[in-house]
Amino acid sequence: MTRRTVMTVLTIILAVHCAGAALRAEDFKGENDLLRKIEPEERLTYFGLRYSLNNYEKRHYLSTPTRKERDEWLERYWAMNDPTPATRENERRIEQDLRVRIARSKFGMKKAPGWDKRGECLIRWGWPGIRSSFPANIGFYRMLPPGEMWYYYRLDMTILFHDFNLNGIHIFAIEPQVMSARETLDKMRAVAEYSKLMPVEETQFNQGSALMALKNFNPDNINYIASPDVRAQLATTTFENVVRQDQLRKSKNNFFKYLEEKPTIYSFEMDEDLLPIAFDVTSFSGGDGKIRTEVNFEVPTRELRFERRDGILRAEVGLSVLVRDIDMKEIAAASEFTGASQEGGQIFEGPAYIPGQVAVTLEPGYYRIGIEIRDLKSGRMGVYRTNVELPPLHEGLALSDILFASTITQVDETVRYQKGNLQVVPHPLHAYRIPYPLIFYFEIYGLDTDSEDMALYSVEYRVVPVTKKKKGLTLKDIPTAVESRFEMSGFGPSQPQRLEIATDNLWEGSFRLIVTVMDRRTRESVEKIANFSILE
Repeated sequence: MTRRTVMTVLTIILAVHCAGAALRAEDFKGENDLLRKIEPEERLTYFGLRYSLNNYEKRHYLSTPTRKERDEWLERYWAMNDPTPATRENERRIEQDLRVRIARSKFGMKKAPGWDKRGECLIRWGWPGIRSSFPANIGFYRMLPPGEMWYYYRLDMTILFHDFNLNGIHIFAIEPQVMSARETLDKMRAVAEYSKLMPVEETQFNQGSALMALKNFNPDNINYIASPDVRAQLATTTFENVVRQDQLRKSKNNFFKYLEEKPTIYSFEMDEDLLPIAFDVTSFSGGDGKIRTEVNFEVPTRELRFERRDGILRAEVGLSVLVRDIDMKEIAAASEFTGASQEGGQIFEGPAYIPGQVAVTLEPGYYRIGIEIRDLKSGRMGVYRTNVELPPLHEGLALSDILFASTITQVDETVRYQKGNLQVVPHPLHAYRIPYPLIFYFEIYGLDTDSEDMALYSVEYRVVPVTKKKKGLTLKDIPTAVESRFEMSGFGPSQPQRLEIATDNLWEGSFRLIVTVMDRRTRESVEKIANFSILE
């Protein structure tokens, strides 16, 4: 094999290895044209973030006309992807910026994106658990350039890199596939166009030599050992090698799996020990056209750490809420602390759930709410997001949300969870056990009143099963499980309502509560719907 033939074969192999990466450089048509229109500093930001963006987001960002608008786009993007949306610190953005800086420092190169494929993997998945290098290996039938192997323990993922040009710039070591000289030439032209290299002439290639080089034929795999005794001695070692090779093959395949399904993973996403909670959002009139928005929590006590101090078992929980508008601008924030305590004993024997509530006052509109709960003893936390639309409650007849409660009691002093002269302890789990009653609270606004400020109205409720009732071996369809209607009166256009519904006629499963209020003076009506569950 002549020197020219060797160089030609190496060039072909290099083209095949890097063609896939080069062809992926432009993820959508016109991306490179749009990139040329933004400043170099913005390009660096974009290159670091592009692994997390889909094609729609990439096109939308690059098509945004001005630098100011692109900066605003990035702020909205980071706010929407904040792993702790109830705090002002964005751990995802911090980790992303750190990864990009390390990629530029450790694996930098002058060409776009500014780092090699090792830098790309670092930005995508962070540092590997194992990083090892291997030297070049040149044999009669195969030439292997030097490179690195990365292994991620928690992902069971192996990534191989090769330094083909021996200049420190590593590319993915993808196994070469047999292709025609014409296909190889087309891929090399794509590589040349992307990297601004001189195009390669078609006369440089010989189809036969290209196919032989890419076939990866290795006669050392032939079983030339004639003695059965020798083969028997090698059986165990051979089996172990096969198992190890199968595991290595699986971990290599995981690279393609994660590249498709999880193109980026951050350290906080690997934390599986999240604190579970039940929560809901209820809205009531806050006066002057505003909405009192309550985020209600229930924390399972079995998930909390109790510590003994002065002979008392205590658990403490911090609750935080951050509200943003549709443009991801911060509107309001609030927090509170709650907990549970018990004298004596080694195990907490109080309620199974600790309730909590954080309230903010908002204008009617559409909001994104970030919720964070933290066990102050163990440090465990849970992070949640929800979107709410708050309609105006001062424009005619209206109902507040239905607030499911664990208890509702009359009080003569100021207490937590107070509604007028009632203490309504929220129950966002919405689960009730037979035979205990279903308890809930709501408020009516905009009732018409007479000259003596008297309002007349009726309340109707229906409980409709979502889950069919089991009767023997069949399921029975019951359109309405419980319903009732009664007439009420009171002073003023706003009226509070507390109701209890017996669960004796219900069964285990999911139900829908429909509450309808009619103003008996105007005949106008309004309705609210909420879901709950019944447990045996």
